[in-house]
Amino acid sequence: MTTISKPYLFVLALSVGAVNVTAVQAAETRLQAKYTIKYLGLSVGKMKNSLRVDDTKYSLVGSMQTNAVVAIVANTKAQFSASGSLINGKPVPRSQKINYRQQKKSGFIKIGFSNGDVVDRSAKPKVKYKKGAVKLQDSHFKKVIDPISALVFPVASGQAGNGRSICNRTLPIFDGKNRMNLKFSYKSKAVRSADGFKGEVFTCAIRYQPIAGMRMGGKSTKFMKANRELEISLARVGQTNVYALFSFKVKTRRGTASGKAYTFKSS
Repeated sequence: MTTISKPYLFVLALSVGAVNVTAVQAAETRLQAKYTIKYLGLSVGKMKNSLRVDDTKYSLVGSMQTNAVVAIVANTKAQFSASGSLINGKPVPRSQKINYRQQKKSGFIKIGFSNGDVVDRSAKPKVKYKKGAVKLQDSHFKKVIDPISALVFPVASGQAGNGRSICNRTLPIFDGKNRMNLKFSYKSKAVRSADGFKGEVFTCAIRYQPIAGMRMGGKSTKFMKANRELEISLARVGQTNVYALFSFKVKTRRGTASGKAYTFKSS
């Protein structure tokens, strides 16, 4: 039985988050955020992120846990981390690691980079591709972002409050197995609140574009490519030009998963 806690769906949930950081901000910014995760309207878990970023580098660590509240949600724990540099207003990843345990099975995904290109990758269980999957070429490992580093990307200084500048972008993702693009576009804004925050949040619609590693005719690939119910909302961190994940919604083949911050504190 397919569950929403499969690693690739966990990676997608991470990939739809976004943090926007001005490239000229010299002082380190810290963000502590905690989220409630729901599935089919029921609370099934929690996630938390801790971000540190300045004008030259970033690091992010976090964890997620889901519980078997409904039959198609498995007990899963995951820890994740990533780090890299900010060069010319762009995140250039150095490393990413995800450790997870689902029921009695455990695994990990590790990716190493040099100048934004993948130079090392490993996973347990070993990555296997289905018959008919699009083969990855050398170009698919060039100038890409891992799902955790995709939580950190800069915007031009002075764009705070500009929904289109915040949202409109395409992220070239390599998750350790698949190469995909996530295309963000501005949708709306609203006032929201959480512990440590009250203010505007900006909602971005997301389109999934498969590139390689998956079967283009597969049910999951076709579903995600046609999916119109993927979105995130971003909130400003303090008075900086930093925007961070406030909430997300991901429609799956078996129902909708969502997350919302109940703590959002910056310093």
